Amino acid sequence: MNYIDNNTLSELDLVWLRKFKASKNLDTLLIQVTGAERKIDQDPALTQREKFDNLTSINMAFCLRETEVKQLTGDWS
Repeated sequence: MNYIDNNTLSELDLVWLRKFKASKNLDTLLIQVTGAERKIDQDPALTQREKFDNLTSINMAFCLRETEVKQLTGDWS
């Protein structure tokens, strides 16, 4: 079952979701997300608005990918 409606996602959401597709389990997903958040938060070239938009999209992509991984692995704990 696919719960993702790509029409409701921003281009930035889709960029982060594509990056997180490499994660095949929740542990690697968490590592990727933590690293992405740190990288965005520490990037001096980004404005506060750009940081906010990126962090929001990272969160959206994480939630979607987390659901996909749980469906694939059956790990709903």
